[in-house]
Amino acid sequence: MIFDVKMDFTRKARFVANGSRTRDLAESTYAGVVSRETVCIALTYAALHDLDIMAANIRNAYLQAPISVKYWTTLGPEFGSELKGRRANIVRALYGTKSAGSDFINHLRDCMEKMGFSSCLADPDLWMRKAVSDTGEH
Repeated sequence: MIFDVKMDFTRKARFVANGSRTRDLAESTYAGVVSRETVCIALTYAALHDLDIMAANIRNAYLQAPISVKYWTTLGPEFGSELKGRRANIVRALYGTKSAGSDFINHLRDCMEKMGFSSCLADPDLWMRKAVSDTGEH
């Protein structure tokens, strides 16, 4: 477990798995990041066509995604005496697991598609949807 101390002196605990102790997965576990070149091209295109841009940074990204592999842990004393020693199933992607990247990107893909976005063929980490003007035109 890792504890981060934030600027307001509160602490945030985060579990990190030891992925080196788990089996290798057959499928890709890569979670990409949009390239700098793609961002420059997209911003230039948007400026030339007077389009609005939306950008986001997803904090605690992996913690939003359901996990595809079954993991469990034995709870330590930090969970209190009533839970210490009990087993807990992990239900969200966990930093350090070999499947966390692909679990997150699959969850992100589902969310983006539900909101009407599609992934760019040239760079799958750039998501787009048709612009709609104030008059409702595409």
